[in-house]
Amino acid sequence: MNTHRKRPLHSRFDLRIFICCTLAIVLGFGNAAIAGYRPPASQKSPSGYTESSGVRGRCQGNGVDEVVLLAPRQHVGQTTSVYPTFAWLIPQKQAMSVKFSIYEFDNNDEPKRLIYQRELPALQGIQKVSLPQDVSGLKVGKKYLWQVESLCSHNRPSRNSLVRAEMEVVEVPSALNTALAATSSRTERSKLFAASGIWYDALMEALVTPGNATHLLEDLTRLEQGIDSSDSPIISPGLEEEGGIYSLVSQ
Repeated sequence: MNTHRKRPLHSRFDLRIFICCTLAIVLGFGNAAIAGYRPPASQKSPSGYTESSGVRGRCQGNGVDEVVLLAPRQHVGQTTSVYPTFAWLIPQKQAMSVKFSIYEFDNNDEPKRLIYQRELPALQGIQKVSLPQDVSGLKVGKKYLWQVESLCSHNRPSRNSLVRAEMEVVEVPSALNTALAATSSRTERSKLFAASGIWYDALMEALVTPGNATHLLEDLTRLEQGIDSSDSPIISPGLEEEGGIYSLVSQ
C-alpha cells in the first residue's frame, strides 16, 4: 500500500468539505432531518494512512474531481455492524470507474489484510457499497482502512486519485440497544446512532430516505473544518437511486 505521509488535513481548507456543505443543502429537499451527530467520547485520531489521501496523481489533466468520502476524517468513525455500508460522493459525471477497498489493521497499526475489493462505474452523485454477506464479516474491536480510488489510468496507477477513511467496529451500548429495539423508524434510529457517536450506522439509516442525511453531513462538516454551512451555495437537484447507487439529477 502507499505509505506516504502528508500534512494533517485540518491544516488546510479542503474542497471536499466545501462539497459536503453543498451536498447537505442538496439533500435537504426531504421533510425529515437528522441532527445531533456527536463524535464518540473515546474518539481516536486517524493514522498517517488517512492523512496520505490523494497524494498520488489526482487524475491531473483528466478533468476529474476528487471523490468525497461521507465519513469522518479527523477521527476514526464507528460502526456496530460487521457488514457495514460505505458511502461517497462523486461531484460530476465522469467516464471512468472507481475501486473500493477495505483493509484490516494489524497489531502494528498497519493496514495489511485486504477484506474486500470491488470496481464499479463512477456515477455522479452518492454511491454506496455494503460489505457482502459472502465474505468474512468485520470483527468487533478491530480498526479498518477503507478507500476509493479513481481509476483514471489503468496503465499508470500512480496517476489515480485515492481517498481514505478509517473505521472501528464497536459493541452496541446496552442503552442504545434498548432504545433501538423500541423503534422501527429509520429517522429515529439514525438519530439514536448519531447521538451515540456511531457515524456509519447513522448514515446508513439516514440514506434510506433522501433528505434525512442533511443535518448529519452539516454536523460532520462543522466538526471537520468549522465551516458555517449557511455559507454554502444553494442548489436543488433531485436525487435518484438505481441498483443501490444514488445519483443527482436535474429537476
